[in-house]
Formats: sequence, structure tokens, C-alpha cells
Amino acid sequence: MNEETEKREKERVQLRNLVELQKKDNEINDLEKNLEIIPGQIASAQKELEGKKGKLNALQEEIDSLKKQRSQLEQDAKAEADHMAKTKSKLPTVKTNKEYTAILHETDAIQTKITEIEDKELEVMELLDSKDQERPGLEAEFKGEEDQFNQYKQKKEAEQARVQKELEEAKAQRAALVKEIDPKFITRYDKIRKLRENVAVVSIKGDTCQGCHQNMQPQVALEVRAGERLHQCQSCDRFLCYIPEPEPQTESAVPK
Repeated sequence: MNEETEKREKERVQLRNLVELQKKDNEINDLEKNLEIIPGQIASAQKELEGKKGKLNALQEEIDSLKKQRSQLEQDAKAEADHMAKTKSKLPTVKTNKEYTAILHETDAIQTKITEIEDKELEVMELLDSKDQERPGLEAEFKGEEDQFNQYKQKKEAEQARVQKELEEAKAQRAALVKEIDPKFITRYDKIRKLRENVAVVSIKGDTCQGCHQNMQPQVALEVRAGERLHQCQSCDRFLCYIPEPEPQTESAVPK
């Protein structure tokens, strides 16, 4: 093997490894993106669940408020009943019609107040009964949604663990691949990747770089397609490779 042939063979190997390195970096990038969105997906689902729990909490707060109202109305009714009893106890001691009439007016007013309290208490009790009947269905609905969330969370946490493992494996594979590439190409590759949106190796189509879509010299395109020389695009500086397009599938003959 002469010097020129040996040089081309080395460049061919370097190019092949750079192409594989770009694929591995693309894989790592995708895995990192997937890993980043999983916590947000879980948080979003949990926030939605908490919103639904808020509806149940609001119902419970309404029930507690109605119970307090009923308790207060019961106390008010008892107080007015005691007031009525004290007022009526004065009747045997009255000496004039005027005093008697005044007591009767007072007892009528007390009775009116008691009736109003009892009507309000009945209204509160009916509303409380309605809310109590609504609660079991809402609790069952929330329980079902909570179970679904827990299953979703477990699934996402399992996915997170799997992606994390795949990412660690991909990074280990990348590290091994880097050892097979000349350090000067790695330095250049990393610099280009930072400048070119994580893409340092692109294919060509015809005489066109598929990274910046600029034309190159025909001789350069020819050598890239041959895969024997390591070239960089004169416009975007990316490493160039050639990936043959898959041949169109032809329909097999149908036997008659």
C-alpha cells in the first residue's frame, strides 16, 4: 500500500467514524430531550389532578359551611324558644289589658322569628342533603382519576429510568467512538457542532451540501461520493459524507 492509498484509507475510516459519531450525538440529543420533558409531563398531569381535587375540596367546604349554618340556626331557634317561654311566664302576673296585649304582641313577634328560623333551617338541611348525595359520586370520580394518574406516573417514571439508562449507554458508546478518531478531527467536529446547531456531519445530494444547501466543486462532490477523502463544506464548514438513496422498490410480477 503506497502512501497516498494509506492516507485515503485513514481518511475513509475517520469519515466513517465521524458519521457514526454524528449519529450517536443525534441519539444522545434526542434522549436528553425526552428526559427533560418527562418531569414536566408528570407535573402537568398532577396539576390537572389537583384541579379536580379542588372541586371535591370546594364541595366539602360548602358542606362544612352548611353544617355550621344549621348548627347556628338550631341555637337561634332554641334561644327564641327560651325567650318565648320566659315571655309567656309573665302572663299570670299581668294586671291590665294593656300589659296583656303587649305580651301577646311580643309572643307573636317571637313566633314569627322562630318560624323564619325554622324555614331557613329546613332550606339549609335540604341543600345539605343534596350536597351529601353529590359527594360520593364526586369522590368515586376523583378516585378513578387518581388511580389513572398513579398509573401514568409509574409509566413515566419507568420510561424516565429506561431513557436514563439508554443515555448513559449512548454516552459510553460515544466515548469509545471518540477514541477511534484523530483528536484534531474531534476538536474540529465539536467546534462545528457548537456553531451549527449540533450538526457537524451532513450528507450531499448531487453537488449540494444538505447542511447549508450550497453547491460545491464537482471534483469535491465526486470524492465525497467515493468516500475516499475527508472534505468539509466551503460554506458551512461541516464534514461531508455521501449516503446513497434507497433504490425504489419494484412490484414483483403477479403469477397468472
